[in-house]
Amino acid sequence: MNYSIIVPTCNRKEDLVKLIDSILNQTVLPAEIIIIDQSENDDTRKYLEGCKAHLLTMSNKTRLIYRHQTKKSLVVARNNGIDIASGEIVSFLDDDVVLFHNYYEIVLDYFYSDKKIGGLSGNVILENKLHNWKDKLRKILNKVFLIDNFNGKMTVSGFGHPLHGFEAENGKPRQVEMLSGCNMNYRREFLKDDKFDEWFIGYSYREDADFSYRISRKTVLEMIPEAKLYHNQSKSNRMDICVQKIMETKNYAYFFEKHVKKTILTNMVFFYSLFGLWIIYCLELLCNCNKGKYKQLKGFSLGIISLMKTKILH
Repeated sequence: MNYSIIVPTCNRKEDLVKLIDSILNQTVLPAEIIIIDQSENDDTRKYLEGCKAHLLTMSNKTRLIYRHQTKKSLVVARNNGIDIASGEIVSFLDDDVVLFHNYYEIVLDYFYSDKKIGGLSGNVILENKLHNWKDKLRKILNKVFLIDNFNGKMTVSGFGHPLHGFEAENGKPRQVEMLSGCNMNYRREFLKDDKFDEWFIGYSYREDADFSYRISRKTVLEMIPEAKLYHNQSKSNRMDICVQKIMETKNYAYFFEKHVKKTILTNMVFFYSLFGLWIIYCLELLCNCNKGKYKQLKGFSLGIISLMKTKILH
C-alpha cells in the first residue's frame, strides 16, 4: 500500500526542513511528497531542489513534486495536491509538524488491517500540557456551553473539534467525525467526489472539520493514539489574532449553516455556544491581562457583532 503526502507551505522554510527530515526518516517512505508553495521568495524552492538530489541517492521510489501557487489559500493548495496525488492513501500535513519515525508504518497498518476505515488522524503530542485549575475550568465550560465534548464529534450546536493530546491517552483508537488538519490520511477513493470547500479563504479555520465531517458521512474515521507527531504551531506567517477571531466566528456560522438543520431551537443553541466561547475569552483576559488576550476578545466580539448585523443566521 503506497501513499502520497501533500504539504501546503508559505514562508516557512525552517519549519518545512524539520518536517521533511521527519518524513525521510520514516520506516515506510512515501511514493511522493507534494509541496504546494505559496511563498513570496525562493528559499523554499531552492531548499527543495537540494532535497530532490538527496532523494535520488536515498530512494528511487519517492518522488518530490514542487508546485508554486500564487493564491494564498490553504484549501486551494490542498485541492491542487489532490489533483496531483497518485497514492492509494492521501495524507495531508501542515508544514510545522514533526512526525515520529514510525508514524506512517502505523497509519498504513490500520488501513491495511481494517478495510472499513476511510480516514485516520494521529495523536498530536502536546509538549506543554497544563492541568492547572484554569485548564480544568475551560474544559468544563467547553462542555457546559456545548463547544466541545472531547470525543472528536460535532456537538448539537455545530461546534466540536478533533481530538488532541490528553484526550487520546487511553491508548485506544476512537471513531470520530473530525480529523485534525495538521495530519489527515484518507483512502484516495473518498477524495474522488469530495474536496476542500474553497469558501474557506486564506489561512482558513474549520476547513478541516468541514472536510472530515463530510467524509465521515460516507465511511469510518478514526483517531489512532499510536501514530504520534508534534505540532509546533509556528509563529511564522500567522494572522493578526484580532482578524483571526473575526474570521473564526464567521467560519463557525458557515459550518453550522452547512451541517446543522436550521430551526429556531438550533439557532438558539448555536448562539449559546458562541456566547459561551465569548465568556471563556473574557475569563482568559481577566486571568491573564495582556495585549494578545485583549485582541482575542475584541476580534471575537467584533465577529459576533458582524454576524448579527449581516443576519447570517436568518
